[in-house]
Amino acid sequence: MSAFRELLDEATLEPDYAYLRETPGGKAALWHKAFEVFCLGLFNLYCPLKVTGREHLPSPPYIVCSNHCSHMDSPALMYAADGGFSQFGMVAAKDYFFDHKKRSSLLPQLMNLIPAERRANRETIVRLMVACREFSRHANRNIIIYPEGTRSQTGKLAPLKKGPAMIAHEIDMAIVPAYIDGTYRSYPKGGKILKPARVCVHFGEPILPASFDDEDTKLVYTAITQELTRRIEQLRDRHGHD
Repeated sequence: MSAFRELLDEATLEPDYAYLRETPGGKAALWHKAFEVFCLGLFNLYCPLKVTGREHLPSPPYIVCSNHCSHMDSPALMYAADGGFSQFGMVAAKDYFFDHKKRSSLLPQLMNLIPAERRANRETIVRLMVACREFSRHANRNIIIYPEGTRSQTGKLAPLKKGPAMIAHEIDMAIVPAYIDGTYRSYPKGGKILKPARVCVHFGEPILPASFDDEDTKLVYTAITQELTRRIEQLRDRHGHD
């Protein structure tokens, strides 16, 4: 048995993040809809978005893992998946989005943000797994996780961390590899304004964590991460700069 299974069975969602078990309502629902309308114009007129591989998306819930170089990436993935923005949550750095007063007042509920500690240990990993589990269980919703851990400053793919593989394996969710092209040119890290650019999102065939079998779960996490890296790189090499 995984070292996390018993801990997960006993762990509960922290009260501050109870919104992750709820369908957005009231002002949050209005903000969700307004943001969705904004992205409709953005990805049809200003930064036209092309999608390939949508047929690879499995039935919810699932995890999407892609390269990450812009705050535009999450809206692009949600729009490309065509499932409604309220059906997605994003794993996000706690120190950047939750510990910052201005950002924490709106963004967590607007974007269904799931807090993650940058300095991980067993306790913080379990809390993140519980939050992902509770979010996805409510209405079969999906999760976006960026395995690089932060936005790329060069637009190049950095080595992937094992976190997404651990989460997917322990709560039994398929991982959909994806590659995004164009958001770095439009709105890179440190950018002040959105520049017009063509955006492309490419989805690959899902990875099923249950198909990776080994008594040593650390080897399973490594194998899943290596396969995810291989598939994202394949999408990049096949479709980059379409």
